Amino acid sequence: MLIRNITTEQNIKIVCRATCEGKTKEKTSDIKVFSFPQDPVLPKIKSLIANQTQKLNCTVHNVYPLERIQIEWLRGDKTLFVDEPEGSFDNVQSYSSVFNYTPSVSDLGKNISCKATLKIAEIELEETRNSNAEYGPGTITISSNNPSVKLGEHLEITCQADGNPQPTILWWKEETEPAQIKSQNEKLIINNASRSQAGWYRCDASNAVGSQQRRVKVIVLGPPNIPKIQLSQRGDPKEGENITILCSSDDGSAGLTLYKQSAASGALNKQAVLLNIPSVQITDGGIYICEAKNDFGTERSTINITVE
Repeated sequence: MLIRNITTEQNIKIVCRATCEGKTKEKTSDIKVFSFPQDPVLPKIKSLIANQTQKLNCTVHNVYPLERIQIEWLRGDKTLFVDEPEGSFDNVQSYSSVFNYTPSVSDLGKNISCKATLKIAEIELEETRNSNAEYGPGTITISSNNPSVKLGEHLEITCQADGNPQPTILWWKEETEPAQIKSQNEKLIINNASRSQAGWYRCDASNAVGSQQRRVKVIVLGPPNIPKIQLSQRGDPKEGENITILCSSDDGSAGLTLYKQSAASGALNKQAVLLNIPSVQITDGGIYICEAKNDFGTERSTINITVE
């Protein structure tokens, strides 16, 4: 008996009967029809964003009996979700399984698989697609948290950040108007360090998902800048006036001292960075010294005050 173009309607019993000299024997067999002609279809997964749920669809076409199909969602070898249609289905039809997937950063580079099994036929077919979970720059690592360099020497700082796609790194020099790009890769290189290169730098890591920033202060070591010393008024003060002497420096690494030099011995007197004399006298006249000092040297400025 040849059955052509078999359909689900042919789920019937077939009886083969033989008769000889009035005796009859027969054999009965059930015809079980199933349909499972092709792999499940898992469309190419677009970029995913970490910690954001997205619906994934896996479709099995022309299946019968549908109540015998099982769809299993896997990440690598780990089962995430098992889907089995409910009810009784009489016709060949397609079925789509929907899985709400929330990727994490740890899923980067792992496979998401949809595996369909028709239990009655003991046949397994599966289709695998890569899942590229996108996430913005996470941890930013700077090779040196407190970088310093001596005048005229070389300094190199590296900024790295994880993320998918791989973040773009930009180094900016702050405290300038506008801020200036100093490097368009992971390394910030300072050659022949000068005082103008000291200050705050910012590493920007960004990709299509987001951005992160990290700041670092570069210190250029060397003798202090020449300090400034000035009198609160123009011209020579008159006896009895209130005067203020200010000693200042734009070098934050230097310690400042303000003192009066004795014409006789050069000894140090009252020390301060701001010296106020409420009623100046003739004896207050003389040379005042503003001294800036650090581990690499000393610089001084002087002012000669004559009291009329």
